[in-house]
Amino acid sequence: METKSYDHYTYCEALARKLKVVGHTGQRPRFFTAFGLEDLYNFEDKLSAVTGMVLIAVDGTEMDSTGNRADGLADTYTYSIILARNTQRDRPDTIAQAVHQCRETALQVRNLLLLDPDLREGLGLEMQLNGIGPIGDGFYGVVLTYTVTEYPDYTIDTDYFTD
Repeated sequence: METKSYDHYTYCEALARKLKVVGHTGQRPRFFTAFGLEDLYNFEDKLSAVTGMVLIAVDGTEMDSTGNRADGLADTYTYSIILARNTQRDRPDTIAQAVHQCRETALQVRNLLLLDPDLREGLGLEMQLNGIGPIGDGFYGVVLTYTVTEYPDYTIDTDYFTD
């Protein structure tokens, strides 16, 4: 039985290391994971010592499965990438600047996703970009949401069932 080939957290951690504006390293952590957007309420401790832009990979394991009434099955998974930057809440201009910088970075991430040869077959062409914040103590930015479709084997794995 075929398993999911796209690993969202691994992909996004490599992306966080590659993006100059994020610059995630072991000594300077700027990459985080969340299980669904609701998980962001617990981010105050994680972000308390962080300044600059962060990347948060969100995988709530959302999936739609459709068949073609024959032997074809398509599983479409939904993923999100949050890019957010710390701001000074008493200065609204810092919020606007953070959202603008995150939006511009997210558009570059979108372009990178669309040009990735490993995702070319399954990446959906419709993507959403929405504002988000505050996360933790004053982080504002954007959420880029997209889908990846995979075509699993249409078989039953007997390891999951008794005789």
